[in-house]
Amino acid sequence: MVRVIDMDVNEILDVLGNESRRRILSLLSRRPCYVSEIAYCLRMAPKVVLDHLERLERAGIVNSFEDGKRRYYYIDRSLRIEITLTPHRFSAKVVEDGELEMDVFDVLREIMNLKYDSEPTSIIETISKIERAQEIFSRIQCYINSKINSMLDELISAIERFTSDDVERFVLYGLAKGLKDYEIAESFGLMYSDVESALKRLERRGLIRKVVDGSRIVWKFG
Repeated sequence: MVRVIDMDVNEILDVLGNESRRRILSLLSRRPCYVSEIAYCLRMAPKVVLDHLERLERAGIVNSFEDGKRRYYYIDRSLRIEITLTPHRFSAKVVEDGELEMDVFDVLREIMNLKYDSEPTSIIETISKIERAQEIFSRIQCYINSKINSMLDELISAIERFTSDDVERFVLYGLAKGLKDYEIAESFGLMYSDVESALKRLERRGLIRKVVDGSRIVWKFG
């Protein structure tokens, strides 16, 4: 089930409010990286990258491990920030993805069939029921996130079985996430010519195919 994380949500929002840190997280969401690799891909000074990574580590958003002489940084947990902002309510919390333990259709039926009158007590009781339903739907979102992450893990394993070439793996993963050829090069810090060569090799082996979409060329699986 969904679990509220004991983290300072204000610090999390402050950390994510920085564009450079968001760019770093976007890169880390694709693969673990070391400092100089991040600096090269994002065109940032290594010292600046390290400062941002340390801030992200302190906030509990990223972790790191050593492999030889390099320290790799990665996102090791699935977190979601829920913000409610209405004329009458403001709240923010950090939750962690988990399993689903309720009948979604029962919840929907309960909300659709809610009845109340104009008395304050009845309205308050109804609000309480709706807030409970809101918490349940939060769990549903967490469950969906958990399933997506699980499927992406399976996708990475499947791609690794297809090829042992690192560039080809990046290309396949990028295509699976809907990236265009030049976006794959930018996202993974690859030479565009290397991406083109990998696309042609994968096409010859029948793993991907070229589709003309108007004036654009799009690469697809199969």
